[in-house]
This record gives sequence, C-alpha cells and structure tokens, in this order.
Amino acid sequence: MRFMSNLIAILLVFCLIGLLFTPTTSAFIEREYTVREVLDACTNIVFGKVKSVDKARLRGVVTVEKDVKGKSGLKEIKMNFATGHYKRGTSPQKLVKLLKPGMPIIVFYREHYGIDSMCFVDDTWFQMRAYRGRYGAGGWWTFTHIDPMMSRTFAGKTKAFQKIVGDMLAGKMWVAAPKNAVKVLVLTGNSTYPTWSQTPVHTNVATHEYHTLRSVKAADKRTLAYELTKEHALPHLEDADILWIGYEEISSYGRYLLASKVEQKIKTFVKDGGIVVVAGQDSSAEKPCATGWLQGGKLIGVESPPTQDFVVTEDGRSLFATPNKIVSGKIFADDAWMGWDRRDTVFATTTNNKELVVGARRYGTGLYIITSLRNDSEYTTTVNKPIIENIMHYAVSQLK
Repeated sequence: MRFMSNLIAILLVFCLIGLLFTPTTSAFIEREYTVREVLDACTNIVFGKVKSVDKARLRGVVTVEKDVKGKSGLKEIKMNFATGHYKRGTSPQKLVKLLKPGMPIIVFYREHYGIDSMCFVDDTWFQMRAYRGRYGAGGWWTFTHIDPMMSRTFAGKTKAFQKIVGDMLAGKMWVAAPKNAVKVLVLTGNSTYPTWSQTPVHTNVATHEYHTLRSVKAADKRTLAYELTKEHALPHLEDADILWIGYEEISSYGRYLLASKVEQKIKTFVKDGGIVVVAGQDSSAEKPCATGWLQGGKLIGVESPPTQDFVVTEDGRSLFATPNKIVSGKIFADDAWMGWDRRDTVFATTTNNKELVVGARRYGTGLYIITSLRNDSEYTTTVNKPIIENIMHYAVSQLK
C-alpha cells in the first residue's frame, strides 16, 4: 500500500512538471502553483526587456539582461507568436497588443531535450517552446497560448515580480506575504521517495498536504502566508508564527528524523509564543516515535492500525465544530500517541480512549497541537481538509 502511494506521488511529479513546462494543445494550468514551485521546476530564469514587436508578422524579440538562475548563454530570445492558439483570450493577436518595446519581462524555462518556458509580463503569463537544433536555444521560440489561470500564482507588475523572484532565489521567505499575515512554515516533502527524472532537473514539488494547507487562506479573521521547507534543520523558523510538521516528518518507517539541536529549536520556538502543529508520525512496534521536540511529559508515538473513527471530548467540541462540523468516520488517522498527562488538553481519542487523535500541550507562551492525521495521499488529505482547516483556525486563535 505504501509502495503504491509513493509510486503515485512520483507520477504526480511528472504530471506537474509536464503541465507547467510542456505546452500542448490542452496545457492550461488547472490548479494553483506557488512561485517556489515555478522556481524549482526551472533550470533557468532570465530577466530581460522587449526589444521589438512585429504586429504584422506576429513576432517579437526579447533582450536578455540578466541570468538570475542558471547560465542561459543567450543575448536575445526570438519569439514567434503566429504558432499559438487562435482563441479568444489566448490568441497571438492579443499578446502582440500587450507587448511594447522596453517592457520588462521574466522568462522561466526548463532546458532538457528542448526548451519549455513560462513567460511573465505585467499581469500576463504565456507559454513558449523551442526545440534543439542547429541554433539551439538561439533559434525561434514558438508561442502556444496565454494562460489566465497562472494569475493565481502572481498578478501584478513585472518589476515587482522580479524583486520577489530575486529575493526568493536569495533565500528570503514570505517576501510576498501581506502585512500582518500569520506566517506558517511547513516542513514537508520527505515522506515519499525522492523525485526522479530523466532530465537533470530537481524540484521539491509541494505535497498534497501542503496544497491542502494553502487552500486555507485565512483563519480567525487573519490572512495566512505559507512557506515550505524540506530541511529538518528548520531554517527561518524564528520568523514564523506557526510551524506545521507534516506527515511522517518526525518519524518514518520507525526512523526518528529530528536531531537534538532541532528538538531544542522547536522547544524554544514554542516557549517564546510559537504554535507547533504535528501531523501523523510513523512508528514501528520496535521503535515508538520519540518526543524530544516536546517539552515535558511521557507522550510517545505508537504503531496502531489506520482508523477513521474517534471520540470527541468535552474540550474538543469547539475544535471539531469550527468552522467545519466533523463527526467520527470523516477523517483518516494512523499511528497515534499514548501516555498523555494532566497538563495536556485532549480533543479526541480513538474509540477505546487509549490513543490520542488530537490534543494540545502548553509550554511557555506557546502551544503544541499534536495529531495523528494520515496525510499520505491526495485522497486522505482531501478527506482530512475540514479538520486541517479547523486546526488552523484554532492555532491562529491561540497566538499571543
């Protein structure tokens, strides 16, 4: 079962990269992609300016001014728009009307057997493609279509987007977050087999768990801004308000994954007012999940059978009703927790009342929210979305 889940995850990675950077007659973006996903999927990113536009012949030339990721070796990019979709809203004629000499432009592309690209210029995303040949990337790139759905990734002026891209590539986090947004750092992406590809492109494509979290745009009347990391060292944790430790990121196949320095980092974060939400861990009968990241108590993660059934306690009535009413049988849980004590608030247990499904522990001015959620696939995570949203609402309400 786990093998099939991991295989499906790998195939989804292929679909993501193919959809985002392989234009076809039907390659309109269907779901929302993050800016970081776009950056990670690229071998190259260049900043440039529109040099010329030939409206009669439906062509344009871009002057490359700066390589911001990879070395393109290009001075110009020649674009043939006549090859694109002749449909309202995506046509070559619309694009040449938008482009003006001197306009800044960003070209994101992946180079492998050819060039697959996504370009951005003032509120407009469009796809281009080029094949390797005698002139390589210096030949004519062919237009496919304007992609209106990519405006969910970014909409605005090119200069502003160039700054965001530059800051992100420099390692800065939450650079596009609205003022006073709750900053959520999500540790995710290590619970499935590493991404593999026939091309020398590496991407930390976001997990289903991360995209489910990002669908929760606001909680307790506050905007939420998410960033993901695959690094267990948790860089930028000190800048976050909430840390979401994703499925199997503490323990996987019975292997504990947090170093002692990270454990202390998490404790300090909570003591100083941070909120830590822990999704499901993966214990084995021989190796229960350790809790060095948790201040005090005897709580341990245990091997237990998957379940959808649970019992809500009196303390948990509000959490399981706001903003979504959630009843037993409507979530997926797996390896749970045992050994809680009086300092813990228990929101829900397994039906035998022996294992913790959702609970919380205060430390300093912060809070741990500990769950047994099984977010290991698109299906289970979709089913768990209502409880994930409820937990985020509760977490934000507890920020000091």
